[in-house]
Amino acid sequence: MGKKSKRDSDASGRRSKKVKYQLEEDFDEDSQDSVTTKEGDDSVEDEFGAKDYRSQMILKPDHSARPLWLAPDGHIFLESFSPVYKHAHDFLIAIAEPVCRPEHIHEYKLSAYSLYAAVSVGLQTGDIIEYLRRLSKTSIPPGIIEFIKVRPLYHLVS
Repeated sequence: MGKKSKRDSDASGRRSKKVKYQLEEDFDEDSQDSVTTKEGDDSVEDEFGAKDYRSQMILKPDHSARPLWLAPDGHIFLESFSPVYKHAHDFLIAIAEPVCRPEHIHEYKLSAYSLYAAVSVGLQTGDIIEYLRRLSKTSIPPGIIEFIKVRPLYHLVS
């Protein structure tokens, strides 16, 4: 519709294909594809915007033998120096997306897509929750349990 612009075609006279890339700023990180914290969240933010979840995350008595920290916002931190690191790493690769992996502490993020991928290869949501419970230094936040139980089902129904 309308006139063709000369800059829309290359030297051979064919129209060039313009590729549009979506910038990272265009993505909504608070979308429903990731774990959201409750509005009554009483965690304190520091000057860098990091939240302090220590009041919500009570350590288990045998926390030194467990390799995972599971935050209410869906971030999972894995200690790479743990004796069960290899098993925990294989499990996290199946259920979460890697965010940052420096030498000693690895960071992962639960997302709807990663959980859907885990369910599609045969992992049951109950097994995911149970394994997280065994590996986590703290109790699993209720929002994480709800997200794991409900979120993969949205993709299976759609």
